[in-house]
Amino acid sequence: MLQDFNYHLGGYGWAEIFFSSDKQNVRFDFSYLSDPITEIISALLRLLNKQSETETINFYDEPGRHFLIISKSVTNDINIKIYWSDYWVESSSSTSQLIYSDDDVLSNFSKVICDGIDSLLERHTFKDYKEKWVEYEFPIESFYKLKQTIG
Repeated sequence: MLQDFNYHLGGYGWAEIFFSSDKQNVRFDFSYLSDPITEIISALLRLLNKQSETETINFYDEPGRHFLIISKSVTNDINIKIYWSDYWVESSSSTSQLIYSDDDVLSNFSKVICDGIDSLLERHTFKDYKEKWVEYEFPIESFYKLKQTIG
């Protein structure tokens, strides 16, 4: 069960993310070549609104990528897996290594993610976020919609 989520903007176009449960934790860096905050917020909204059963969020690095897969069961339980791949896309020569695996309840996972994003917003204004993240603005409307959805 996810207990902590942190998202830290580093240098321009670089960020670090941290997932922690009672069993394990994982931390990795990634670049502006993807927009995982927007992806994870949108993915959680689709899962919560029963529009999807499985979501994949990419965290592109140079040259590889981490990707988070959230799979929903018949109940609101979810399975969370994070992989590292040395290639951006799956191919016959790509190797993906599982680096984090956990089970959770969708409502808890969503709340912990929102708490981590709130912490990010305590450290950065929307303008700071855009300046540091370069290509993407913070998804304000989607984030507020997610917070409203989870209560």
